[in-house]
Order: sequence, then structure tokens, then C-alpha cells
Amino acid sequence: VFDPLDVSLSGKNRPKVAEEDLSLQIAAPEEECCLGPACWLWDFLRRSGAAGFHLPLSGGADSSSVAAIVAVMCILVTKAARDDPEGNVAQDCRRVCRQDENSLWVPATPQEMGNHVLHTTFMGTDNSSEVTKSRAKRLGDAIGSYHLSIKIDLMVSAVLQVFQLATGHMPRFLSRGGTMSEDLALQNIQARLRMVTAYLMAQLLPWVRGRSGFLLVLGSANVDEGLRGYMTKYDCSSAD
Repeated sequence: VFDPLDVSLSGKNRPKVAEEDLSLQIAAPEEECCLGPACWLWDFLRRSGAAGFHLPLSGGADSSSVAAIVAVMCILVTKAARDDPEGNVAQDCRRVCRQDENSLWVPATPQEMGNHVLHTTFMGTDNSSEVTKSRAKRLGDAIGSYHLSIKIDLMVSAVLQVFQLATGHMPRFLSRGGTMSEDLALQNIQARLRMVTAYLMAQLLPWVRGRSGFLLVLGSANVDEGLRGYMTKYDCSSAD
């Protein structure tokens, strides 16, 4: 009778142990916040079959933190791939980056890998500041991401025109004489259109760049805001 607990460590069944002593490295809490999620993102990406990530990058703390975690992922994967160009990490890297899997290609720098796998988009309006737009671009450049800066005012205007044609009413912001209900609705329109735009970019940016596949959408939800209900459902915090 087969006993699943009867595992012999003798002879060929004995696991291989490194000859040198391995020292246990305990990461600081700040390091764990980067290293743990970064490794998880890579594991999810390599198993998904996707060609990378798309992140709506506003230049704020939440989305910038997510971008930084992806940057750490690129640093870890690039180092592992360059240390062993024939290893599993390098093979997965070639597949994800849509490189010849029969070659020994590995990214030369974390920024090169970032350009392959991370796509960021600043989705502003006429009311957005140049400070946040510039911050998003500079962060994208530092990571190496394929970065776009767009305005979504045309989409917001189109949705409001449809609403006006259907109801005969045009909502206004609170600062322009509208009610709180109108003001919140206008804010939510912008937030939800960013989600629609994020998924459109995720599906088509590989095609735009002459590559195959799709992108996973990264969100930057704030836990505290979610617990308090201070959030918009189905905005750009909604993600894969």
C-alpha cells in the first residue's frame, strides 16, 4: 500500500543542497512592501500569457507606488535573467517580452525591460495640473515605461451631450451653481471613463507597437478609501 507520507531521503531521492552555507536574509518592512508584490506581479504576468501591464498613472501617490513596484520587478527579473541567460527566469522574460525564445536575449537594463512590459497613461482633463502631468512623465521615463499623456475631455463632453439629449438637462459642478448630486456625477463620469480608456489601451497598445498579445490592467486602489466608501466604483482603480 502506498503511503504518501513515506518519503525516503536516501540515495537518489535525497534533495540537492548547496555546498556553501546559505545565510537567511530578513527584509525590512519597507523592502517587503516592494519585494513581495514585485515577485507576485512577475509570477502572475509570466503565467497569464500577457505581454505586460497597463497602468493609469496620475502622478499621485497611489499609482506612483504601483509603478515603483513594477520597477522593482524589472530590477529583480533583469538581474536574474542576466545571471543565467539559459535559466527559467530568462526564458520567461523572452516569452513575455515577445523575443525569440530560441535566442539568449535578456534585457540589458531594468529600463529596457520596463519599456517592454510597462505601459503608462496620464489621463488628464483641462482641469489637471502640469505638475502631476510632469511627475507622471518623469516617473515613466525613470522606469522606462511606454508612456502616453492624453486628455479625456472629448469623451466627457460626448457623454454629457448624450445625457442632455436624453433628459434635456445639463449637470454643473458645485462651484458653478450645481448641486452636490450633479457635482459627484460629473466627477464619477471622468473616473469611469478612465477605466474604459485603460482597458482600451490594454487591448490595443501591443498592436500599436507591432506586438502580439494583450496587457493586464494594474489598479491603484487605496484601502483606506475603500473601507470608508470614499471611492468611485468601476473607476481606474478597477483592474485585473
